[in-house]
Amino acid sequence: IAVDGWALTMLSKKNRGKGPICNSIGQNIGYFLSYVGFLALNDVDSSENLWRPMLGMKSKPGVGLVSLGGFVKFMGTFMLVITVLISLFKKEVDMSIEGGDMCTVGVCDGSSGSRSNNDMETLLPKKKQQQEEDEDDDDELDAYEIGIAETYRRLWAVVKLPAVQSLILILLTYRLPCALSDNVKFLKAVEFGLSKQTTALLSPTIVLPLGIMVPIIGTKIWKGHPLKQFMWAYKFRVTFVALIDVLMLLATRSFLGSGSIMGGEGTSKAIFWALLILSTAFQATVFSLQFNSQMTFFAHRVDPAIGGSYMTLLNTFANLGGTWPSSFIMYLIGQYTVPPTCSVGDDGAEVCTGGRDAYFPLQMVLSGLGIVWICVMSKRVQHVSELPDDAWRTHIGESEDGEEEMQEYKKGGKHA
Repeated sequence: IAVDGWALTMLSKKNRGKGPICNSIGQNIGYFLSYVGFLALNDVDSSENLWRPMLGMKSKPGVGLVSLGGFVKFMGTFMLVITVLISLFKKEVDMSIEGGDMCTVGVCDGSSGSRSNNDMETLLPKKKQQQEEDEDDDDELDAYEIGIAETYRRLWAVVKLPAVQSLILILLTYRLPCALSDNVKFLKAVEFGLSKQTTALLSPTIVLPLGIMVPIIGTKIWKGHPLKQFMWAYKFRVTFVALIDVLMLLATRSFLGSGSIMGGEGTSKAIFWALLILSTAFQATVFSLQFNSQMTFFAHRVDPAIGGSYMTLLNTFANLGGTWPSSFIMYLIGQYTVPPTCSVGDDGAEVCTGGRDAYFPLQMVLSGLGIVWICVMSKRVQHVSELPDDAWRTHIGESEDGEEEMQEYKKGGKHA
């Protein structure tokens, strides 16, 4: 919530589209440090052959340098300490002082009165103040100014806007055709014999660089048209990427499970790695394109008067649109997968026959569903992208705010 609010209040209107780029890059770097970093420190071989000799520690065969419990405990303590330090020592400009004046949180208090705008010039350069005035942006209201009940009343009014209802419908439905690739693909690859170390290796080598570069490149290609970027990535995601995922899983099952495919072990290995890298790269690309376009569109359309709350509301529906397909598709996989019947042969080896893997027929059905979604919803997406800013605003309280502002001007509380 804080990050959403910062992106709208700290950045000028023309730079709000850069907030989602920072969001995407930061999330990818954080994911890399917490996931790949932990696996590297937890790996037994790396700990014994690399980290302990490097740090001059005693040998402990079979034990990783960091355990899961120790990692979680350290990071939890680290986050609490940083939070406390920020709350105690970080000062920020309070833009909500009555009468239009500003002061620094923790410096001004009610007893000393509000500082004048002349004093504030020491905190904000004059040039920066002029630029912010030229932007003519609306000030964001905090919940403490209008109250919790009024905040939720305004959010409910937002939900009732036709533009927001169309956007909510898009957010709640578009992830279903992609649910297998998002939630089951790598689980199925591990089931077919792909090691978890290999999946972890893909993150720093493929996912992280693409997660940083793709949002920047996408913004330059589709500048000012985030939903065109969204639809291009979605069409690619439900067709070509789904096909590459299926081929990758077939190659994984054949190469790691029962020998070779397409003419020999050497060819099989090349095809396996090529498809694995392509599958990972394409999924990271389309995910980054859609996430960045989605956040950029939110940032440009929300009502700045309740910007942080508005952004959080839209992100809540976006997250819900990604979580319910996950549970639903896991249920379908469990219902329609039939495990093979296994028995021990005369030579003592286990022999399995029969069974049915639900992944591949479900992927065909979901890809067809994705094509139907494109045909049915593409016009709605285009319509939503063309709506004016006024269609996303409730205008609640504007008349009252205008009357109060005129009264303050008459009293001399604000400078013309």
